[in-house]
Amino acid sequence: MNSSLIINVTPKKNDFISFNGSFKINFIQQQKRFYNENTNASSVWDPYPVPTNPLIDKSAETALDEANYKKSRPQGGQSPPSPHQVNQSGRKKYKINISDLFSPRVRDAILTTVMGIAAVGFGGVVYHTWYEWHEVHKVLKSFLKPAYLLKSKIKEVYFTREEYQKIFSVVAGDTKGKYYLLVGENGTGKTQLVLRAMDIINHYGVVFCEAHSDTEIFKTRLGRALNYTFREDYIGGLFAREAPERGSALLDVEKALNMVEEVAYKHKLRHGRPFVLIINNIHNFKDDEDGCDLLELLQQRAEAWASSGFVTMIFNTDDYSVYERMKMDASHMETIRVHDLEIDDAMKYLKDKRRGRESDEVLMHIVKDRIGGRLSHLSRLTKEPDVDIFEAVNQLEDEEETWLINTIGLIPNFDGPEYESQKYALAAWKLIKEMIKSPTKSVTLSMGRDITGNPRYLKKLDHDGVILIDTENHIKPDSQISINFFERVVKSKGFEEKLAKVEKRLEQVEREERTRELIWSNKNKRTWWI
Repeated sequence: MNSSLIINVTPKKNDFISFNGSFKINFIQQQKRFYNENTNASSVWDPYPVPTNPLIDKSAETALDEANYKKSRPQGGQSPPSPHQVNQSGRKKYKINISDLFSPRVRDAILTTVMGIAAVGFGGVVYHTWYEWHEVHKVLKSFLKPAYLLKSKIKEVYFTREEYQKIFSVVAGDTKGKYYLLVGENGTGKTQLVLRAMDIINHYGVVFCEAHSDTEIFKTRLGRALNYTFREDYIGGLFAREAPERGSALLDVEKALNMVEEVAYKHKLRHGRPFVLIINNIHNFKDDEDGCDLLELLQQRAEAWASSGFVTMIFNTDDYSVYERMKMDASHMETIRVHDLEIDDAMKYLKDKRRGRESDEVLMHIVKDRIGGRLSHLSRLTKEPDVDIFEAVNQLEDEEETWLINTIGLIPNFDGPEYESQKYALAAWKLIKEMIKSPTKSVTLSMGRDITGNPRYLKKLDHDGVILIDTENHIKPDSQISINFFERVVKSKGFEEKLAKVEKRLEQVEREERTRELIWSNKNKRTWWI
């Protein structure tokens, strides 16, 4: 058998493979792999190896570590320790270097981590500084730029009245050292007076906010009016622990007012003019703990700002009860009473808007005897000048009378399930009877409390718009339409007998309720002996 033998340079075990009685040389198994000149990674196959650069199963970092280790260790074994390297007990002292503890790779990782943390911290400081400046700038912008949505609420109404000049000077920032409470019945034009004064100065330095019975909704409205988000868009909040007091509407309102104070202080130093913050319809705050706390919070801040001159606050309400609550803690408050238009002003307003279609006698009869000078009622008659004015007056009276009946009710026969509503209706009609019988169509506040027997009924009647209580502590019907309706009901046949019958029946029910309570109480006091 002809065979040729090629000898391996460095033959090792398993280089020769026996196959069917012949020998073959394995050139592949022990073929050397060499280091690639273009890379320092280990275990990389190079199809064109360089014999002078054999491949090693180590990375570049490992090779560098070994080289440094060899340089730091003497060749030919360990040298004997010097005398200063041996302590008193004869033991060798080792000097530890940082380079011996951490390899270059570990030091690089530590340096990279420290630099990353420093970059994140510096970026956080820059972002926090920018965010605080941005929040202040947004609140300042809310005072300096007009709110176009409020401009759409302005109506063409009669404004030549004495209250307008006072309100205009307050909104324009000409008065300092006080805050103001606008009191008047619903429909007298309080909100329109404020909006028109804001429109004249192009809303400069004024923010308008509508009150609500829910404190969370009021917080949202206040934040929207001030362009303040209560830090809800702050990215740093993602990495912070949520505060336990988070979610309190009163606390968020306090934070918003703090922001207003900061912005107003800087503006006052530069321009010498206070900002104006208007809270409209504060009678919408509930007469409970949350509502009282919110009103107290706003009034305390108004007192502080009035003494410092940073911000002038204006409150607007329909209810006398709000005035009663605020005047107890008021030191810098001034009350502005907004009344109905006088007869001459109301006639002039109707004549101008209806283009002189009716004579002065007709207008005098309508204003003096039927609808009065309520601005909301007068504006109803001017919406359609071509419609007959008497037809419009009749429709207006029917709507108002229907609303009064649904609010307090008439005096029907007594019905057991409506016991509380009957008590309220009885107290209301007893008070109305006394007012109508009076020559001035009014009674004093103390008399009203004695007649109704429950101060809570007076607050409800005032809030519902059945009566009005002025700052001189007099109770009157809410409008001329109310007076006319009440006179017809009180002077109707059988009103006195029906009122007395309902009152007698309610007294009997109350007596029975007290008797049942007494019997139930005595049963619970019994002691059983065994």
